[in-house]
Amino acid sequence: APQTPAPTSDPTPAPQTPAPTSAPTPAPTSAPTPAPQTTAPTSAPSSALTPSASPSPSPSFSCPDGQVGFTLTLTTDDYPEETRWVLKQGNQWSTGTMIASVDYLTTYTKPQATYIENLCIEENKTFMFRIFDKVRDGICCNYGKGEYSLALNDQEFHTGGAFKRKEQTTFTTISSYSDTNTPPRIEVDTEPKGGNIDSTSEDEEEEILSALPYIEVGKETRGGNIDSISEDEEDSISEDEEEDS
Repeated sequence: APQTPAPTSDPTPAPQTPAPTSAPTPAPTSAPTPAPQTTAPTSAPSSALTPSASPSPSPSFSCPDGQVGFTLTLTTDDYPEETRWVLKQGNQWSTGTMIASVDYLTTYTKPQATYIENLCIEENKTFMFRIFDKVRDGICCNYGKGEYSLALNDQEFHTGGAFKRKEQTTFTTISSYSDTNTPPRIEVDTEPKGGNIDSTSEDEEEEILSALPYIEVGKETRGGNIDSISEDEEDSISEDEEEDS
């Protein structure tokens, strides 16, 4: 039988694609352009209505039901040790119930410093706040810019500081009080020079403790000794005795 002769040379190899001689073109170096975004308006639409009054704020400290947050903010003058105050519940100072008080010398010791006192007091009652200055020049403005303010539920209802020996604020406590609601009933009595507010034996005792000599007419000093007792002190004590009797 015939035989197929063996090939005399190697078969032609299959074609091959040569490898690239250089690296491919790099990806673009800049980031693609971001999609557009809508910017929020800088002001409210013209159709929006501004509320006519803010809601009553919550006090900075909480009180139980039936009580109201009372805040005294006091900035002392250059002589803080000469300031004291008393808070009473009631309509008459002599018969009012003591709620809180601070004393001369020991409570306020830093000049031109601000102190904040927070108290919870009974709702729908009458209270009397009385502030005293030991040498009868108030806490503003001859010896430093002192002042004080009273607030119910963080809403200020009285400020003061320019008085002589004492100033009294009588007010009622209303739990819903804010500057947009009906304010509490407020009466402020600033003692006139040479006068007395509702003098009591307590005032007489304080007058004796706080009495200091004079160096000029109508002005008490914080030191020195000219007379053992001033005429003003004698007059004040006799007035107190008269009104107490």
